[in-house]
Amino acid sequence: MNDSTTLLELQDFYPTRGMYKPGEMVRCILECKAAQAAKVTFTLKLFHGPAAIKTRSETRGLDVGQNLVDFSWLPPLDAPAGYGVEVSCDAGLTTPPSQQTAFDVLPRWTSFPRYGYLTDFSAARPDEKATMQTLSKFHINGLQFYDWQYRHDQLVAPSNEYLDPLGRPLSLDAIRRLIKAAHDHGISSMPYLAVYAASADFWRAHPDWQLYDGDHNPIPFGEDFLGIMNPTNGSPWQKHLLDQCSQVLEKLPFDGLHIDQYGDPKSGFDASRQPVDIAKAFGDFIRAAVKRCPDVPVLFNAVGNWPIETLAAAPVAFNYIEIWPPDIHYADLARIVRNARKLSGEKPVVIALYMPADNEINHFLADAVIFSAGGNRIEIGENARLLTDPYFPKHEAISDSLLASLRSCADFAVRYEEWIGPLVPESSISDLKLPEGIEVFYRKVKGGVSLSLVNLESAEPLCWNAEHARPGVFDPFGLEIPLDFTPQRVWLLEPYASASPQLLGHQLNGDIVSVVVPKLNIWSVLLFEQ
Repeated sequence: MNDSTTLLELQDFYPTRGMYKPGEMVRCILECKAAQAAKVTFTLKLFHGPAAIKTRSETRGLDVGQNLVDFSWLPPLDAPAGYGVEVSCDAGLTTPPSQQTAFDVLPRWTSFPRYGYLTDFSAARPDEKATMQTLSKFHINGLQFYDWQYRHDQLVAPSNEYLDPLGRPLSLDAIRRLIKAAHDHGISSMPYLAVYAASADFWRAHPDWQLYDGDHNPIPFGEDFLGIMNPTNGSPWQKHLLDQCSQVLEKLPFDGLHIDQYGDPKSGFDASRQPVDIAKAFGDFIRAAVKRCPDVPVLFNAVGNWPIETLAAAPVAFNYIEIWPPDIHYADLARIVRNARKLSGEKPVVIALYMPADNEINHFLADAVIFSAGGNRIEIGENARLLTDPYFPKHEAISDSLLASLRSCADFAVRYEEWIGPLVPESSISDLKLPEGIEVFYRKVKGGVSLSLVNLESAEPLCWNAEHARPGVFDPFGLEIPLDFTPQRVWLLEPYASASPQLLGHQLNGDIVSVVVPKLNIWSVLLFEQ
């Protein structure tokens, strides 16, 4: 297909799985459109971080029109490890000239959780395989099945077709199909449940199991919707809910437990008017759940970052934190992520934030700060829609531009996870001079040093929960950084634009390395390669 009049459109390139385990064959699919049937030679480049480690060519026959071209590799057994892939071809007129994607090899998904969500469990939901392939393009490797349950106090429905507490028609067969499709795409499935919520009828029928306020009134949640139960260790409610958890994992092929709370109440009393330490009860429930179900990950939502000290010390697989006011500044996001990692012995952190899809700059900055601080964010889920509300079914459509940027960021996160991802403990540095308004995050890693620069320039501190203007672009500026090694190369990355690194010139003055950053739009990352 060397005729210069031939046009081949390279439309998309993506892995078939959200992650791969050591020893699994990696498959990537190229979607392309050919103007005529022909044989085409494709060139594939494999990258480990910024370094190209392998190049090979393959000739494939294409039909006129749409084609799916399947490429495969058996990567090294090293884990964790992130890789990039670029495909180009010898066609005369190719648009665009190449396509890129990424993949990683992990021992388990909780090592570097990239959490998504599902909300539609109806028998008539769209094709589950297409759903999982779309999520794999964003390298989602774990899914929260939100509000899949029959009742809060009886999680698995007594029949295949059922209505949830809000009257939504759901299907156990649909759930099983979704879990299977997720597994086929390297994605784990986590069932949502609430630690102390029971349906109104069950709540009223068990007054001795209820949680009470200071005036000895039972505590409702919503108007005639749910009631709050006493989750104290050894309580009848705790035993009941643990039995429900066991039934879930026996009857459905879920991969763990995702446990929620509501943020309030933070204190209460049992039926005999004795005080209940709710924070301690949460930690006790996690330990009891892990003991009951020792071979699966258990997660627990720290709503409003509470009670993070208790939850971080408990045997959760990773920290899951839902952030609310008064923690409204971007700097709060970094502080919360860093603190949770420190308290938990550097376990990964997944953040839930709820912002309108139209506030695109807020999403850009929040993700940049969270990821740079060592966390990740649950945001992409059902039909590649954005999580924007604590009731997950209220997800919103994403603009094409935001979707493309978030996917570019996902490729960056996976390809460079050993440089800047949640797998890497954050370090600290002093005496680094930068223009005011740039937030800096430093990491010393096996391959050298990474420096993440986030543009928070504003006359007033920027808040993630309020619409605001895009920070102004920083023009070229110099940066000097002390290093205890002589860098071989310095790379510049722009996560929202491309995973391809740009080589920067650098100068040495003793142990000080000087570079000129050509610009800072929203988020840039420098890699000082050892």
